[in-house]
Amino acid sequence: PPPPPLAAAEMGLLSKRQAAQDKYKDEPKAAGAPFETNLGGGVRSKRNLARANGDYLAPSVQEARAHLDEVHPRIQGPRGLRPYPLNIGLGDLGIEFGPGIAMYFNFLQWLACTFFILFILNFPTIMVAHAAKYYGPFSAARNSSGYQALWDGQGGFDMGSTTFGSIAPDDVEESTWLVYDDGQTVHTVSKRHFLYGSAAMDMLGTLMFLVMSAFFVRRQRQIERNVDEDSIEIADYTVTVKGLPADASDKEEVRCFFELKFGKVVDAVLARNDGILLYLHKQRATIAMDHDAAHSRFLKSRRGEKHMQKLEAHITALDERIALLKQQKFFKTKLAFVTFSEESSYIACLKGSPQGWLGRKLMKTEDRFRGKFAYQVTPAPAPSDVMFENLDVSETSRFFRRRVINVVTLALLIISFSAITVLSTTKRDLTVSTEMDDLKLAVEIGGPGGGIFGTPASVLAASIDPDEIMLPDAFNGTHAFEPVCRVELAACEVIYSETGLLTLIPWGSFMSVLPVYGVMSATEKEVKVKSIRMEIEMCGADKDDCPAERYGAADRRTCHACYCAGLQYGWKMQHMSMEEGEIRSDRELALIRDQCDPFLEEPGIIETLLLIVAVASVTLVNGALKLIIKKISVFERPASFISLQRNIAEKVFVAQFLNTAVSLLVVNAAIPELLKGVPIVDAILFNGNYRDFDRLWYADIGGPLMITMLVNCVAPVATNLAQEVAASCQRCWGRCFSWTQKRLNDAYTGPQFDIATRYGEVLMCLMVTMMYGSGMPLLYAFACFFCLLISFFDRRFLLRVCRRPPRYGTDLAELAMTVTPWAALLHMLVGMWMHTHFETPNIGATLGAGTEYLDVLGSKSSAANSTTLANLLSAGAGISNLLEIAANATAAANSANAAEYEPLMDEIPRRVLQTNGFPFMMLAVLFLFVLVMRAAVHIFWNTLITVLPCFESLPCCGKSVDYEGVPSFEDAFLNDKLRGMHTYEMRDMPMYRDFFFEGDAVKKNSKKRLALKGGAEAAYNVDDDEDDVDMADIGQLLGMPSNGQAGGLGL
Repeated sequence: PPPPPLAAAEMGLLSKRQAAQDKYKDEPKAAGAPFETNLGGGVRSKRNLARANGDYLAPSVQEARAHLDEVHPRIQGPRGLRPYPLNIGLGDLGIEFGPGIAMYFNFLQWLACTFFILFILNFPTIMVAHAAKYYGPFSAARNSSGYQALWDGQGGFDMGSTTFGSIAPDDVEESTWLVYDDGQTVHTVSKRHFLYGSAAMDMLGTLMFLVMSAFFVRRQRQIERNVDEDSIEIADYTVTVKGLPADASDKEEVRCFFELKFGKVVDAVLARNDGILLYLHKQRATIAMDHDAAHSRFLKSRRGEKHMQKLEAHITALDERIALLKQQKFFKTKLAFVTFSEESSYIACLKGSPQGWLGRKLMKTEDRFRGKFAYQVTPAPAPSDVMFENLDVSETSRFFRRRVINVVTLALLIISFSAITVLSTTKRDLTVSTEMDDLKLAVEIGGPGGGIFGTPASVLAASIDPDEIMLPDAFNGTHAFEPVCRVELAACEVIYSETGLLTLIPWGSFMSVLPVYGVMSATEKEVKVKSIRMEIEMCGADKDDCPAERYGAADRRTCHACYCAGLQYGWKMQHMSMEEGEIRSDRELALIRDQCDPFLEEPGIIETLLLIVAVASVTLVNGALKLIIKKISVFERPASFISLQRNIAEKVFVAQFLNTAVSLLVVNAAIPELLKGVPIVDAILFNGNYRDFDRLWYADIGGPLMITMLVNCVAPVATNLAQEVAASCQRCWGRCFSWTQKRLNDAYTGPQFDIATRYGEVLMCLMVTMMYGSGMPLLYAFACFFCLLISFFDRRFLLRVCRRPPRYGTDLAELAMTVTPWAALLHMLVGMWMHTHFETPNIGATLGAGTEYLDVLGSKSSAANSTTLANLLSAGAGISNLLEIAANATAAANSANAAEYEPLMDEIPRRVLQTNGFPFMMLAVLFLFVLVMRAAVHIFWNTLITVLPCFESLPCCGKSVDYEGVPSFEDAFLNDKLRGMHTYEMRDMPMYRDFFFEGDAVKKNSKKRLALKGGAEAAYNVDDDEDDVDMADIGQLLGMPSNGQAGGLGL
């Protein structure tokens, strides 16, 4: 197809190249033009000829784009290669990229559907928890969190209002919790029935999750089978042979041995423990690329000759080291890849070779390799899965490497946890600032221009904009606001008091209410104060919002400003004798920010930036941890690429899950008895402020966690888009500054599709959502949105931006299928504890003779206070006596809160036997029983076939190897039916091709290097006989598509 039109910036560069290109345009066709002698080569390019003559030919953008089409996912269209359509099916994805890719996107689709169903099942819980209104004796028709319903057009909305934190605690006495009037009938639902309904829907969702998990595993297995049946890979003909002698260096010997026993062998590739040679070749190739670029720069500008000489010296030193290492060290054969011509030979080899240790011991002499070496045969992995550079690492060394990496990962977790703690502290310091703006207070209290508090010029201007108000230089809010506000607050107390309820708004103290008669719990008092404070704030903001039932409220609109001024200045005057360093409590700071937010000073730019970083601390730390884990996991040096990817996915999942969900729980939980007596740790873990999943936990911990999960929905998409932009910038940079075609081709090569870290992020989302979904069901909606979002953007990133990935196997999908059931178990246990925060009757009482559940929490103390107040009022007590009683009651409540917690071991049986917790516990026990039985049977069977391998050969017990009916290897190769790589030769694999890079520059000491090159690279020569032809050579002769190019139907 014709190349796409060049950009305007490239036209000038093209014209400069034209002269050099015309000079060598006809060189390859001229007589005596140099040709490569081996079949794997071809005609020397115009660029090589130009260099040989000392001329510089700039790299070609057209060649770079052709290279991009070669290494990126492309399908053959009517006008040439084009990108795959985004709506490509899972089956086609699996055929083209391996079953692992198809199973990944199927996992995302399954999670999106599952979370959507869970959200629908729990949607009534969200709506009722937010909208339900309790009708205690002093309520203000607001829901249990103190907010009005969202559709009322009043009040507010926050994340906590959709959680269990909006349900009234057990000390709130209420009869009809949800009231709905349809115009004919008033429907009511009690709180207990709501709790039963919420638990029932949660239990139904858990059962549905388990059932869908079973279907999910079945679907994954089906995708794996379908991809295996519909695609032909070289692995379908190849076996891995272990146990060969270390000196088995002749591939012909191995090929003939298996061909005589099982049938025609197409190729045999020996893998040795020569990883050190590979690393040296990699270093040499890097320097050779730099030398190639330096030589091109020298041809263009005639500068940099000394730099070229230094690079040549480095290359020569590496060549000498490689040759010397090859002479001094004996590289052992670790394994062999034997590729058969027919599927029948492949299956016969698997069935006719011993599998267990006993079978190898009993192997006949005539069946052994060289008559004495018993070997083991297994199905070969995909060629891209083999990491040749790690074959020299023993299993013992790999074991200790894995332990070292685990220790380093643990240290990183501790460091990341400390970083999150520091950032959270910074966030707290920024968010608890309670300094108020004197200009805003002056406008609200004094009137336009600041009134009696402003300067004459400010009063004359009569502005209501705080930025235009001017106060005297000697203005002191402590003394200026108090005389005016004390009178105002006294009048406000009268306006906002009700029959049987006194509203107290003293200067310098928090607002409170005092019931004259009746029962009022601490929660009801708090909600009532919140209701009154919201009325005062709304009235101060707009006169039309002043409640009509509050007589005189429209004339006293400074109540809110005076109340906040008292909290700012009155508190300072009352606590001037406090010790240095003593500050308000966290609860007091939170109340001030909640009640007086309109008058707080706005944070500066630096403070705002720090606050943004602190809020996103978990996401930032997780992102940094992900990059570090990817780097250190390479140190383990696994033998297969998919094992490396699985290790990365596991570590990313564990690290992000601990940082996002577990750390918040163990740091803020108040369960000191768990680690009592353990030095240092007992002061950090389980020594927080939250004994249970109460309203404050949802407000302080649950709400920020939901925001973090919402941010995590966008972070992976932003990463993909950032990499796409970076790839575009890299191509632009390469067009301008690349001196060689190799560098320009690399600039046009897209990033890798990182499926390992993405699996870790998805599994983290799954575990966190299932862990806290019972009490915060809105997480299900976030998780569904997350899965849908990254499913689309990852598919687009794979098919439009990334280079062609290796053919992924099923290891990562197996990890997902292993973690999913444990997410269900975690949901049952944490969900049971969240539901049983609200007390319900014992399961025996519910199923028995109908014993009534009596809620008497706090009733005695409340009744005692009411009786005392009634007696004092009848005796003619004044307001001072009532305030003294209120102070005493507050002190008693604080003492009760400081008392010892109920022992955890006594708390567990009560919660387990509650009606709203017993089903979760029973399902968890049943689930654990099934898992233990499956594990026991699996261990027993593995032990049995290890001791007695003959059981595995029984028709009913053995693993059958089925015929797939694939054609011969030669037919599949020549008809372009093979997917993925076509050989196990390392030199022909894209990931190792750059290891043996040879530049086009003419070196001065080329004769010496050629001699060293033969000795250094002999370990990687495909054949000793130059006349031997392999399948890659045949493909080049026939003009077959390259390994990264699709043919046939383009799937």
